[in-house]
Amino acid sequence: MLGRGWWDEEQEKGWRKSSRKKVMEAFEQAERKPKPSPQHLFSDVYREMPPHLRKQRAALERHLQQYGEHYPLEHFEK
Repeated sequence: MLGRGWWDEEQEKGWRKSSRKKVMEAFEQAERKPKPSPQHLFSDVYREMPPHLRKQRAALERHLQQYGEHYPLEHFEK
């Protein structure tokens, strides 16, 4: 593209700057949304949850009950 004059260094710099700005804006917008509930780690994979995942979910629930103050749970969906 450079050889044919279809693109040059200035266009490249402009495109990179514009693209970075768009990505950062999208990132900031996504960061403002509530995070998915930790329970979503255990859903939408199996029709029936296997026993090992039920144990992991129960362990996570116990952990969050005990140590929830150390996690920003207010930023997560309920």
